[in-house]
Amino acid sequence: MKECVVIGGGFAGLTSAAYLSKAGIKVELLEASPKLGGRAYSFIDKDSGSTIDNGQHIMMGCYKETLKFLRLIKADKNLIYQKRLKVNFVKENFNVVPLESHSAPYPLNLILALLKYKALSINDRFLLLKFFLKLSFVPAKNLKGKTIFDWLQNEKQNDKIQKAFWDILAVGALNTNINSASAEIFRIILHEIFLSGNFSAAIILPKYGLSDTYCNASRKFIENNGGNINLLERVLEFKITENRVTGIITDKRIISGFDYVISAIPLFALDNIKTEIDFISKIELAYSSILSIHIWLKENKFEESFYGLINSKVHWVFNHEDHLTLVISDAEKFIEKSKVEIIDIVISEMEKYFRVKKDDILSYKIIKEKRATFIPANDILNKRPEAKTNIKNFYLAGDWTNTGLPSTIESAVKSGNTAANLIIRELENNY
Repeated sequence: MKECVVIGGGFAGLTSAAYLSKAGIKVELLEASPKLGGRAYSFIDKDSGSTIDNGQHIMMGCYKETLKFLRLIKADKNLIYQKRLKVNFVKENFNVVPLESHSAPYPLNLILALLKYKALSINDRFLLLKFFLKLSFVPAKNLKGKTIFDWLQNEKQNDKIQKAFWDILAVGALNTNINSASAEIFRIILHEIFLSGNFSAAIILPKYGLSDTYCNASRKFIENNGGNINLLERVLEFKITENRVTGIITDKRIISGFDYVISAIPLFALDNIKTEIDFISKIELAYSSILSIHIWLKENKFEESFYGLINSKVHWVFNHEDHLTLVISDAEKFIEKSKVEIIDIVISEMEKYFRVKKDDILSYKIIKEKRATFIPANDILNKRPEAKTNIKNFYLAGDWTNTGLPSTIESAVKSGNTAANLIIRELENNY
């Protein structure tokens, strides 16, 4: 039986391990931390007893690779699916403005949703609709080197449209402001969401904490198929012989006798592993942060499962019944502030948008993810490495590799599947 060592227990590593083990390849997965999930996990808050995520993660119907993976490990039942797109946007004074596609046939339902989006004037709605009607005819080469802001300006998407629609969508999808992110990669995202069928635009939320949603199911699937998962084991060094990785030195042992290695850890973590040969050309990624603020209220009067805030410092509010999770994406302005400063900002926004006051809050917890995602700027898109490296038996996975997608769950899962399939195909070709 062929063996593969997978380094990293986030979405990319778990996907690789699951597909390899399904194919009959013995997998040993190494994770440096005491839990699976990478940047998408949950834990029990000691003070409240609530299960909270390190950061709120959403999926969409266009996350085809993710949904395929979750079906494989039988975790698809742990999700809440919208039948069609519905997002409750909120202006100040709890003025809820829904963006909702109704029961008309696709794509007429999405056209009607845009035309009924009352956060914008009639004229601005038509400008927004005109953008989408032109979207399928925009060649990728026309956007080369442009930012999202450049593209929107060219298409007469004015400041009001940007604040009420594009800022929310772009920051939510890319965790980056429209002045920094590539128009090319945003075009791909828009095609996937809005031009790939009715279900593609629908929001999908985890039914439970992230660890219960997919980490536990991944572990069970991998172990039931003969794989091993080792937590609290950090890789320190690779030994390379004749252009193959032949040894892996961890903080606990030396591993040898394997046939393949998949590194499914972030670039900055891979750079910390000692080796005599560079696996990939050196690239430098800039990162964007996310702030998650979990709030427990005296009385939760929120009715919807999530809200998007228009022109607010807080971008999203998710309702978990026993607590709320507020998300500030692209959070560079706030990440170094103290917890007291951050909660003061949040309370001010909550009072402005939802009439929630300081006295209504029982407690809170703030989680900072300083390197949550890489910034998909134009200067790095062509530098992202492929899954196959110049070392014969060494492969890369992770949302930062060349998946053609930004730093999302879908990108991570796609990368893991790609790396696993390359190994599976090589073995099939050799028999």
